[in-house]
Amino acid sequence: MQTGAVPAWRARSVAETTIHTTPALTKDAARWVDAQVAAVAGKIGPAQLDRLVAETIKRFELAAPDPAADPEDGYLSVDPRHATLDDQDVHYAGTMHFEADLDIADALDLDGALAQGAATLKALGSAESLDVRRAKALGDLARTQTALDLHAQGSTTDTRGQDGLPAAREVELHVHFDAAFVKDGEAVQTIFGPTGRLEERQRLVLLDQVKAWCGDTRTKITIKPVIDLKAELFTPAYKVPDRLREQVLLRDRTCVFPWCTRPARACDVDHIDEFDHDAEPEGRPQPGPTTSSNLAALCRYHHRLKTFTAWTYRMVAPGMFEWTSPHGHRYLRDRHGTTRIDADGDPPERP
Repeated sequence: MQTGAVPAWRARSVAETTIHTTPALTKDAARWVDAQVAAVAGKIGPAQLDRLVAETIKRFELAAPDPAADPEDGYLSVDPRHATLDDQDVHYAGTMHFEADLDIADALDLDGALAQGAATLKALGSAESLDVRRAKALGDLARTQTALDLHAQGSTTDTRGQDGLPAAREVELHVHFDAAFVKDGEAVQTIFGPTGRLEERQRLVLLDQVKAWCGDTRTKITIKPVIDLKAELFTPAYKVPDRLREQVLLRDRTCVFPWCTRPARACDVDHIDEFDHDAEPEGRPQPGPTTSSNLAALCRYHHRLKTFTAWTYRMVAPGMFEWTSPHGHRYLRDRHGTTRIDADGDPPERP
């Protein structure tokens, strides 16, 4: 705030939220919040700050008060899930308001089902708006036993499981938890932290939630091999193999351009130094090899910006990038955010 990088009202908001948190934050918890907020203090919103404080309380296992005393104070101890129909307020158009708070996996599954249902209705000739088609798709889901199964028309494949229920829609989630390895005699025990990060929509997820998802008998679990994010993977070809691509996405998390927050799984994998397709035929060394240290996640817009303008960058450490703008300003981008590293005090520029 003293350097002018953060408005006074925003710094005051962060301070008020952390000082008056219930339960109160310990010094270590407050120090952790400060370290997380420092990189994005200039643009963090109230909702993001609330989620960060909630993660801190869970991460440091702070004792929450009795939720019966004050529901607002015990918000971490109260299950907020519900599905409520307001049948007292009927719109003149013949509609009712339906509101729900769902488990993350259920919400993403429902959103995918509604998107698929809306697309099917459009393919069948519906000229209604996307919102209307999504609402109709929700009604179709409610009438599973009686409604016409539009997806199974003309199909000879039985989509039902052994229990007679329709096959569950597949929602792929990528969840990351910190892990510690504790030796117990001859065996090594893995202990996971209480909170993790969900790649989809960049949200907090609790370990107990993941255990509940995996405990569902209709959940399909795929175990993938652990990828060392510090290992230097290599291929002589231009095309990035799946394992190398996955390493880059896990390492970078988002587009690595300054201030961009687009998830890495929606980005291109860019060769930092351009791959020369003529190097091998002409017997020259490859200036832009397909290796971990020469690849980064860039969204399509910033990939083109880097390719067709004077913006340049280099990797200074795994997951840490130094960018130089067309005017010579330099920025350091890592998983904590973007930092201006110029010596002068000019305001940072944005593309």
